[in-house]
Amino acid sequence: MKLHYKNKKTEQEIFDNIPNVELYPQEISNSKNLLIHCNNLIALKHLITNHSLKGKVDLVYIDPPFATNNTFTISEGRANTISNSSNGTVAYKDTLKGADFIEFLRERLVLLKMLLSDKGSIYLHIDYKIGHYVKVMMDEVLGIENFRNDITRIKCNPKNFSRKGYGNMKDLILFYSKSDNLIWHEPSARW
Repeated sequence: MKLHYKNKKTEQEIFDNIPNVELYPQEISNSKNLLIHCNNLIALKHLITNHSLKGKVDLVYIDPPFATNNTFTISEGRANTISNSSNGTVAYKDTLKGADFIEFLRERLVLLKMLLSDKGSIYLHIDYKIGHYVKVMMDEVLGIENFRNDITRIKCNPKNFSRKGYGNMKDLILFYSKSDNLIWHEPSARW
């Protein structure tokens, strides 16, 4: 299945439209770890082109915005996702909706797929409102045959606010691999 919507870019267009910016990542205490503070599309392209990580990443976990059309603030040192304090500092704006949000996320997943090794897996955390659309898009980018599971994340504090409907009790984590030859360690109760 292929999604069709206005402004959908090809993989090559996505890659070519990202500017080549000279980055100065900070090394963290003499380790191989890097802290890159910039737009994530630029950072992902930088990892592919300047760090030769194409096809070398085994595990990706992302927790993108949920297309909520909200501005989230930090007040008293804590991110507030229920109500926004008027005197809080803006942490991020989640203002993309519909096809614009799906394309925003798809562009990043295309680059993440380039970074994934053949044994690599990706876990994407999303909510119930947009998750079904994100799954269809991930089926296209990563292949429906590489969908492994959706994992339910139960919330400890369900929210209902004042809408007519059941409380928001869960989020969704979509689990895909790049191929059928994925790294897999059977979960166990022993730590």
